[in-house]
Amino acid sequence: MYKLFIADDEQLVVETLSEMIDWDAFGVRIIGTANNGKQALERILQSDPDIVLTDIRMPGLNGLDLIRTLKENGRKAECIIVSGYSEFEYAKEAIELEAVDYLIKPAELDEVARTVSRAIQRLERKADQTGNNPELRIAKALDRAVFTDLIVHGKRPSFDQTPYEQYNQFAVILIGSPAALWLERMKNKGITDALLSFLANRGIVVDLLYEQQKVILLCMANLEEDVPLTEILMAAAATFSNDGSWDDSLLSFGIGPVVTGIMQMHVSYLVAYKACQMGLFFGAPVMDVSSWTEITRVSERVVSDWSNQIQSFIRYEQKEFEEMLERWTEWGTMQLIAPVTLKKTGAQWANRLHDLIGQDYGIKLERVIGDRTRLIEEIHEAPDWASLKKICMDLAQSVQFYLNVTKTTLKEKVVHEIKAYLESHYHENIQLDQLAERFDLNASYVSNLYSKSTGQTILEYVTLLRIRKAKKMLRESSFKISKISSNVGYDNQRYFCQVFKKHVGVSPGQYREEHMIKSEGDHSPIG
Repeated sequence: MYKLFIADDEQLVVETLSEMIDWDAFGVRIIGTANNGKQALERILQSDPDIVLTDIRMPGLNGLDLIRTLKENGRKAECIIVSGYSEFEYAKEAIELEAVDYLIKPAELDEVARTVSRAIQRLERKADQTGNNPELRIAKALDRAVFTDLIVHGKRPSFDQTPYEQYNQFAVILIGSPAALWLERMKNKGITDALLSFLANRGIVVDLLYEQQKVILLCMANLEEDVPLTEILMAAAATFSNDGSWDDSLLSFGIGPVVTGIMQMHVSYLVAYKACQMGLFFGAPVMDVSSWTEITRVSERVVSDWSNQIQSFIRYEQKEFEEMLERWTEWGTMQLIAPVTLKKTGAQWANRLHDLIGQDYGIKLERVIGDRTRLIEEIHEAPDWASLKKICMDLAQSVQFYLNVTKTTLKEKVVHEIKAYLESHYHENIQLDQLAERFDLNASYVSNLYSKSTGQTILEYVTLLRIRKAKKMLRESSFKISKISSNVGYDNQRYFCQVFKKHVGVSPGQYREEHMIKSEGDHSPIG
């Protein structure tokens, strides 16, 4: 988008030219207006438009003097005069000042629009004269490659440093945004140009780089000792991160420390990059180096303390975990913890929650909230604080809801299901780990739960079931003892006899002799 400034002492003319022409269709955006020449000069120097549409006779400074002063200040805007006076001398001076045209009021709106189009063509021709020069293009590409190696990658390429010796302060501003196509929108809305003009008007020379969807501003200045470059950069960031022209989308400015030489710019870049990433994560428009040392120190301490605390918890208690979640949320809300630290501590919390629920309740949380590995990946990949907090809050709420609904009946239900399974499979070779896996539970949990709930171990209950069935078969069948032993789950007849006698008081043979004719003597239930 080309930037247009309109200056006329008649407000009606300003409003008509501003509103009655579809400037968007011409790729033009009006960036300012003024009703007198002095006001116009101040605003044009600040906004640096591409095209100036001006009247001649205005209070404070006439239009011709306005154009002359702009050229003396190095401004390269194309100028168009719209005047109610057709004096030859005015027109002649306009030609000498290389104005695009001299239009006589009342000018037709179509004629004004066509003249602005000619101004755009002139701007494009001038740009092509520079852009079509192969030597200049090669030199510019070389500069970009050298600066990328030096600033971004920390290499030390060979290049002529003489042009940079005139500056005594260097720093990096790094700009990012979570919005789609934000680089194009930033350029089309004129934000990039306005930012560069803001800095230029304060004596800051800027070289621009684009790297990995970030805008990198290499800021250089020769300032007095009592004029720190950082303050100017902070003012620029504060102005353009929330200037109202960005459709409510976030621009995050990371500002690096000031260094004294071009070869140290990588140091400034690294901090600016971290600050920008942190700003994007927390939704903060401006992050500077002044707090980074404290952020790093606090982050390191938090990781150490948190790791020790979370491993000290030996069981899941809702209140305790809510307090932990509240503490973790406070760290994020204060924006004093690096994003990578918050993600790391969040992942530790989620892992410990899984482990403790499994130990205390025998529940594999994957049944409730899905795959654990995927959950941890989501935590580490969270793009911002809101997303990370939601993942952890949802986890806590899901677990609490599940336990609140099921924990009162869960143990009884599990014990009932285990008993039913054992009564149907007592004759098989039952292994504790296989039994736990069948019920998707922890093996030690199954063993402890069953013992506490029934007063006997799983092995004791299986043995009881086997002896009951053996007694029934000894009374009601003529099977050999070896066959009965095998049918109730003992491959070794000798071992079966030892177990039987221990529990019944007599051997299987003696029991048969005493009870064979008492078919109604023992009807202990099996199933």
